[in-house]
Amino acid sequence: MKKRRRKKPITVAITGAVLASAVLSACGGAASGRSPQSLPTPSGVVRPPSVQKGLPRDITAMVLPATGVDTRLTQGLDGFAQMVGHARLTECVEGEGVNPPEAPPPAYIGWSDLPDLGFIGRHGLTRSVPATTDAERPGPKGRKDPAAQQRCVAEAHAAIKAFKDLYAPLQSLWWPEVAAVRDDPRARDALRALPGCLERYGIDVDDEDGFFALVDRTVQRTEDAEEAARADRGLGAAYATCMAPVEAVREPLRTSRRTAFQISHRGEMLALERSLLPRIRELERRHGLSFARPVP
Repeated sequence: MKKRRRKKPITVAITGAVLASAVLSACGGAASGRSPQSLPTPSGVVRPPSVQKGLPRDITAMVLPATGVDTRLTQGLDGFAQMVGHARLTECVEGEGVNPPEAPPPAYIGWSDLPDLGFIGRHGLTRSVPATTDAERPGPKGRKDPAAQQRCVAEAHAAIKAFKDLYAPLQSLWWPEVAAVRDDPRARDALRALPGCLERYGIDVDDEDGFFALVDRTVQRTEDAEEAARADRGLGAAYATCMAPVEAVREPLRTSRRTAFQISHRGEMLALERSLLPRIRELERRHGLSFARPVP
């Protein structure tokens, strides 16, 4: 199952067709000699994405996401696993008195097969939301000791694995069900309309993969951060608009598959319902963490 990582946080507003046309043409994305219409824009004031703290009563969306909105809780679950590893790494390097090794900070990351169109339409396709702890402690100023640092990294990885081992075995059986919806004839028919819809905004691509490649080229090749952010936001708004009919077809298909999956894995789901939330609460208390999910 392919995850789409989003890049550095950026906070700027969507621009219209002039900037998008210039950026897309520069990277070969727009049809030659054609000016796109204005890209769709979010309504109201666009604020930076944030997080919502608190555990849900039902773990279904966390473990078996079927919609883009569901994935906010799923990202919260994986983000919490990263936070547990980050907390254990910090505790270890402080105990060892060594400098913390370089490591990416915990972040919430989405999936291309389960696009959160509400988030993408507002913030673009390459933005990530940091999964931070309530009180970030400054990194210790200790000694250099690669062996000790590596031991701490191993402890962090072990902490992540111990937590994810609670839900990953069952969830790993669900991901193929999500991926299989792409091959459903109804979903494939709906997705064929995507290039034509994107073309109305001057975005000339053959398919969804071509669109993702265009986004990557656009953002990576645009040196000015604000300009890259504007282009990303405009492309994300167009994608969210054009993918809405596709997701209107795919979401009921995934939801139906999930219902069948829950019936066939009833025992595993019941066991996970008894263990997962108590374990999260225990780790929250132990490490001073808070379970949270990204929200647009």
